Amino acid sequence: MIHPEDADLHPVDPSLTTWTETIGFWFAVPEENLYGNVYVLARPNVGAAISSVNVVAGLNRHPFTVDLTDPQMHCPCPDSMMSFEMQSGLRVEVTQAPNHYRFAYDNIAGACSFDMTLDGAMPAWDPNDPAENPLLDSPDDAHADLGLGDAWAGGHLDFLGRVRGSLTLRGRTYEIDSMGGMDRSWGTRTELGQAAIAYIHIPFDEDLGIHLVTGIELRGGDVVYGPLRFGYIHEGEKVYGITRASVSANQQGLSPFQNEITVTDSTGRTITVRGSAVAGAPWYTFSPSYVTFQSLMHYELDGRHAYGLQADTYGIEFLADRTSRHGSLTAQAFGPGI
Repeated sequence: MIHPEDADLHPVDPSLTTWTETIGFWFAVPEENLYGNVYVLARPNVGAAISSVNVVAGLNRHPFTVDLTDPQMHCPCPDSMMSFEMQSGLRVEVTQAPNHYRFAYDNIAGACSFDMTLDGAMPAWDPNDPAENPLLDSPDDAHADLGLGDAWAGGHLDFLGRVRGSLTLRGRTYEIDSMGGMDRSWGTRTELGQAAIAYIHIPFDEDLGIHLVTGIELRGGDVVYGPLRFGYIHEGEKVYGITRASVSANQQGLSPFQNEITVTDSTGRTITVRGSAVAGAPWYTFSPSYVTFQSLMHYELDGRHAYGLQADTYGIEFLADRTSRHGSLTAQAFGPGI
């Protein structure tokens, strides 16, 4: 299970130079077809960090039409993840560990600013705990390789919550009062970029939300989702681990445009939702080794509406092995030099 101290840096052997701690947060302004990302990757044993802020309006096929992209590389590493400020102007504070945060930002070029809170609607969920993730058979499976590559091995937490605050983007100000989500990870990672996953949040409100992560493969020009790696359905005060899931989607390029998702939880209940993209873009700047083709998807279920991110995250080397002229798997994917 997740503990309050998991919001902070974890004690680790100083010789582990690949030890990494991350924060990934997204928010949305659904009525404006707009979303944003905050990503911090810290390597305390080498004293360096990445700070990336991304704000996207509408559908974008290219990264250069995104409304704000601010990746700051080789920043000094925070001494603590509980309250810190990056040289990019990003400030992060854990207001109640481990699932209540405040994010503020003043772009050093003056292009964007925001101040918002994320209040968890559920406890922080632990995919490495067999008591929470029914796909793990026993306590011996805890912190096992979940099949997503070393960038997703080690400790991990995830939760959905309500985001409130304001955003000013190139002179236009938006009030924010909608659902969002966050994950946090810690462990060793070598940034080889050889894996691919779909990271999907579907938050209807404080009482109902879905999260799942699946692998991704490219076959014959198609994006194939699976196998299921972990996920949950949050309802009221309960969180139920997902036992089965299927994901299908249509893409423009590799960006999700429409999807259909069916999940079954540990009680045997099955939910099917269908989503359509209202905003999206490829995000190359949160890590040099990965690109996320992500979309803000709109869903409707029994009169409830959800706006949540589908983030199809590919290692650059994963794609090179399947799509480049020298890729060993080119024949099974899109053809050389796509």
